[in-house]
Amino acid sequence: MRFPPEAESIDEIPEDWEPPSLGAGRDVRAVLAEVLPGIEYPQNGWGDYEGPGFSISTPVNEADDAPVAGVSLFIHGDSEAAAHAALAVADALKARAFGTGSGDFLTADCAQSAFDVWRAYRDRVLDQHAP
Repeated sequence: MRFPPEAESIDEIPEDWEPPSLGAGRDVRAVLAEVLPGIEYPQNGWGDYEGPGFSISTPVNEADDAPVAGVSLFIHGDSEAAAHAALAVADALKARAFGTGSGDFLTADCAQSAFDVWRAYRDRVLDQHAP
């Protein structure tokens, strides 16, 4: 989303804030296709991208001329490159990425630590559910 640039955390965003549009559906999909070469949009409107050691699914199913307020990236896999892909998407959309796992804005400075936190969480969950 195009979060307010002065906000250093989500808590600093007013409750009545309305995100500005990232562009029309066709334009947002074009940006994603530029940043994530080979992204495919099957009939369900979800974009699917295969990167090196990760994949991204993103539901950008707004009509071609409908405004898009935000883009969600569902990242799967075990690759540091995924955070950099998310940052590249945010940069190309002139937006800011927010890591739901960390609860913070994702930046180049914190991408590695956010990935490390996620990996530790994943390993802990897998260890708890191991047979």
